Amino acid sequence: MRWAQQGSPSSHWTTALSDQWYLVGLVSIFIAHLFLAVTLPPAEDELYYWTWSQSLSGSYFDHPPMVAWWILFTTKLLGNGLLGIRFSAILAHLFILFGLGTLSPNKNILGLLLLTPLSLFGGILMSPDVPLLVFWFLYLRWALGLEERFAPWGDDPVTRVYRKSPVGWGAWLKGGLLLGLGLLSKYTMALAPFCLIILLFTRYRWKAWLPGFIFHLLIALVLFSPVLFFNLKYQFRPLLFQWNHTQGSVPFSFLFTYLGNQTLLLGALPFLFLPWVIISFSKFSRVPSFRALACFYLAPLLFFLFKATHHFLEANWGLVAYLAFWPIATFLIEHSSFRLFTKTLVLTSFLAPLLVSGIAFVHLIRPLTIISSHQDRIAKLRAQFDLSLKAASEIPPLSPVYLSSYQWTSYFRYLGLTQAFQLPNQGRESQYTLNPTSPCDFESVFLFTSSGSAVPDSLNCFKNHKTISEYPLIIRGAEHGKLTLTKFTNPKKAQ
Repeated sequence: MRWAQQGSPSSHWTTALSDQWYLVGLVSIFIAHLFLAVTLPPAEDELYYWTWSQSLSGSYFDHPPMVAWWILFTTKLLGNGLLGIRFSAILAHLFILFGLGTLSPNKNILGLLLLTPLSLFGGILMSPDVPLLVFWFLYLRWALGLEERFAPWGDDPVTRVYRKSPVGWGAWLKGGLLLGLGLLSKYTMALAPFCLIILLFTRYRWKAWLPGFIFHLLIALVLFSPVLFFNLKYQFRPLLFQWNHTQGSVPFSFLFTYLGNQTLLLGALPFLFLPWVIISFSKFSRVPSFRALACFYLAPLLFFLFKATHHFLEANWGLVAYLAFWPIATFLIEHSSFRLFTKTLVLTSFLAPLLVSGIAFVHLIRPLTIISSHQDRIAKLRAQFDLSLKAASEIPPLSPVYLSSYQWTSYFRYLGLTQAFQLPNQGRESQYTLNPTSPCDFESVFLFTSSGSAVPDSLNCFKNHKTISEYPLIIRGAEHGKLTLTKFTNPKKAQ
């Protein structure tokens, strides 16, 4: 890496021994993830994405299709169990951590990152963020190579006269393919070319890069076209849903809630180092790798922090900004004149996430009483899945069953009830509500919903109904509500 050859201080944190320990850490995390993948209960959205893989499409209501393709590939190899669903996430996490190691002058910070909740537990969860992060990282590596070519060209006026651009069309084609694959993963990838244009526009004349930049956008657009056609088919309802989802108004204080959640997940270092990176930009602007990484860190991070001041953000939305941060952090530490203070700051910033990881690990072995059953999300997910198993076993496989949310619908479809549907006008919109199936089209249907809920208007066409079973939701020995399975019939249709 070029900045490692730029005259960094002779005293380094990183040694060959620490590099070896980082590799040991990666192997250990891989083994831990295999264990956790078959131990932790499925998250509702994981099963939702699994149902997508059973019916491939050019896109889906919530996200582009890449997550479904990856799940289909691994489940074909490993079966439809949790390991099959999550195996892509495990490999992707390992790939990114290894790749960050190749960009970092030392591995100390990355070694601590391995033990944060985001890495230790979040690394097994399969979601659209998994392929997004992989293709964002590959696009980032491609942008680093682009900057490495532009830097000497831009510094040599003679070369600029005889060579209009140092980057050929093949390189731009590669970037377009990576950008397109990222867009097929999640819409957040659209931020990546903005990072690149900031990098190039602020230093190089536009004639040298703009034609290639536009060409790579066109390549990405061609790859992204199935998503556009899908949205066109549904009057852009999916894109509008995502847009409105990001526009939820919140008070300014939500920024601190967002920062607090991020700190518990991976530590406060990306935010504590933010002023340092900005101040150091002019000092290290001659180092191509630093310049490129800073653009891919600062642009998305500042964007999401600004959004958090007045819009709702989920914890995973800003993950792309952190990929470029860790190599920058190790670089700044290598060049810091206040080593003791810097090391103390790093260790302190990781205390919260390491404590959370420790508590979570102990809690998995022996549930802690300080965490109430109502707050125990893992136990709740396990209880919901077990309850779904009981209810699904009482329903004939091909019978239509209606549920109040896309999460419960996903549970039942995963358990073999292919005729599970989300009730019209119940819960938020989802893939299941794009082409709704009316309950009145059937002679009889099952309804699985919270006990005491009013009969939905969409079932008024049925004359009779009978309660089949009632299931208490038991979380760590405590009851948290009940759900009821009811059968609705229409005698006239049955005749």
